[in-house]
Amino acid sequence: MDRFRSLRVTNVPKRTKHHSSSKVIPINDKRQYENIHIESSSDMTPSTISNHAFQFSSGAMSTMRLMTKETRRSKIFLANSASSLGVFQQSIKKSVKDLRQENKDKKKIFPKGWIISIVTLLILIILAVGIYLIIHFTSRTASTTNVVTPSLRWNTTGITAADVGGSPGNNSSQLNTPADVSVDFSNTLYIADYGNNRIQKWLSGASNGTTVAGQASGISGSNATDLQHPAGILVDSTGNIYIADTNNHRIQFWAKGALSGVTIAGTGFMGVNNNQLEFPYFLALNENTKTLYISDHDNNRIMSYASGASVGTVAAGGNGFGTSYTQLEYPVGLYLDSLTNSLVVANSAAHNIVRWILGDNSWTQVAGISGIQGNSSSLLNLPMGVTFDPMVNTYVADAYNHRIQFFLPDQSEGRTIAGITSSPGMNDIQLNTPYSIRLDNQLNLYVVDLGNHRVQTFLRY
Repeated sequence: MDRFRSLRVTNVPKRTKHHSSSKVIPINDKRQYENIHIESSSDMTPSTISNHAFQFSSGAMSTMRLMTKETRRSKIFLANSASSLGVFQQSIKKSVKDLRQENKDKKKIFPKGWIISIVTLLILIILAVGIYLIIHFTSRTASTTNVVTPSLRWNTTGITAADVGGSPGNNSSQLNTPADVSVDFSNTLYIADYGNNRIQKWLSGASNGTTVAGQASGISGSNATDLQHPAGILVDSTGNIYIADTNNHRIQFWAKGALSGVTIAGTGFMGVNNNQLEFPYFLALNENTKTLYISDHDNNRIMSYASGASVGTVAAGGNGFGTSYTQLEYPVGLYLDSLTNSLVVANSAAHNIVRWILGDNSWTQVAGISGIQGNSSSLLNLPMGVTFDPMVNTYVADAYNHRIQFFLPDQSEGRTIAGITSSPGMNDIQLNTPYSIRLDNQLNLYVVDLGNHRVQTFLRY
């Protein structure tokens, strides 16, 4: 034992405060032993060391006990940490599970919300469309009512616009059996003064007229400066005058301000050929093409003359005298309806108003009943004049019923707006064989009151 020096272990432990938040040093960390000093003899060999060869001081023993405690605490801490980690892991799993379930629930709920939104949007769209349609049709009905029902009324008392005295004569203030009238944009009247063989221009409000075609004296003739019983008159937008020179069987063109006319249709002799006319009456003009349409009265047809043409073509009728759908019977009044590309004809001896679409071979009825005369609201008696307003209402000079009849579109029942049915007379509320009717741009009525030798105005109100 003497030849072996004892080992002296000197340990100077570091004082550390131990609490729950302090850092735990693992037991195998070499920093625990950095202050331990071991002294040994050079003669010492491993084989000669026994279990009792080590002698530890009290300080070393304290250190070892401390290490044991630290080890135990580390194990407890690790165990607690593992337990806490498990709880945390379970909490995470539960949270993930809850989130997944929530997402599933949202996916289930979302389509229902989407459907509700779409349904709501559709309802709003339907409501909006319904409101628009109500407003649209209400305003349209109101507009129609304002134009047709309240506005289209006329004073039944007429005002004499031409021929102050009301008796026939050939001076400038008189007319003699006038047959037709044309109204220009300034409400100037151009009157076919049939019995005086002339065309009279009558300014609005004037007490007399001036002769613009034919002889002012009333003398008839067949040369370029004369007329013979002109029955039809038409003034175009530039002031040129087209005259149906009836008993000369021709159409005369009288340029604005001219002193004589030029024959543009007919030969001056009656006939049935396409270059001839027989007692032509009223006229209609296509302002765009300058095509002229003529009521060829005694040939029971409507002739069409292109601008500059010397030969016409049959536009309606031409199949003899009769009341069938392909025939006309002494046509007089004529209106060109450009909207439907048709001619509206006062088919006088058949007692009806007919529409003949250009290019067709038959007519359709507008007013009256073909071949039946009468004085009821649905019948006519020798209708002579016809015109339309912008609302496509029909106005008829119902000559032998001594009245003006008004027909709404597609209505067979008319109403009397001027004159007294079957009561001819010369006072201001009566007419005597009204022959022609025109409207000005205010829809005032101008009626050629042939039997009273005057033109009457019925004001709209």
